[in-house]
Amino acid sequence: MNSKFFILTIIFTVIIWTGAGFGATCIQAEAAETAITMFVPDTDWPPYLIDDPEYPGGGVFVEILRAAAEPLGYTVKTLRLPNQRGWMMLENGTIDVHAKALEWVPNANDFLWTDPFMQSEDVLLYPANAPLKHSSPLDLYGKSVAAIKGFIYPVLEPHFGPDKIQRIDVASPYAMLELLALGRADAALVNRAETQWLLRNKPELKPERFVLDKTPCDSASYRFAFTKKGHWQPFIKKFNETLKAMREDGRLTAILNKYR
Repeated sequence: MNSKFFILTIIFTVIIWTGAGFGATCIQAEAAETAITMFVPDTDWPPYLIDDPEYPGGGVFVEILRAAAEPLGYTVKTLRLPNQRGWMMLENGTIDVHAKALEWVPNANDFLWTDPFMQSEDVLLYPANAPLKHSSPLDLYGKSVAAIKGFIYPVLEPHFGPDKIQRIDVASPYAMLELLALGRADAALVNRAETQWLLRNKPELKPERFVLDKTPCDSASYRFAFTKKGHWQPFIKKFNETLKAMREDGRLTAILNKYR
């Protein structure tokens, strides 16, 4: 009798532990399905991506993604990665999403894209005491223009070269501002939102020394690119509907204004 009771006790214990394990697995799977992992560059890029307690939203990209995804029952976490590795992981489905302009991605058809959520503008920045008159790339011929090394500027690319626009490659926006301040470049190709943020939040840059051109050289729309390896198409449809509602009721503008 005791041996039968012992055997039944063991069987009952195994059933309980198996059920508990299965339940935990289901909970973990459900949590994984409602979590979005966003790949972000491994360096700060204000106002788009900011690792600063003063900006708990994490930057405009992260805040917009959270604002549109959380009402749909999804949480958002970020993972800092080198650019090339991040795109490889996005393509193979190891991560879920990244923010980019579709026009800048050669293999854009390899990803699923949301509707646009904000404009990116490349503009010219001049020394305040020597602004240029610029209405077309031809106006820049014979001038030196600072640009970020490795960046592609589609509208101006055909105009860089001998007897055209002299391109000076630098590593960062700070280096471009320094060149302008020292008179070593006639203009700098900058991102409008990034430069406005830097000049407003970094008084040591002495923003009165610079002036932004009102007319962009080029512009593109930022979107979220999702991997094709998951089942994101239904989510993107609902995401776009939420994004449209945010645009109409002012929530999207309110987020953008926080970082201007």
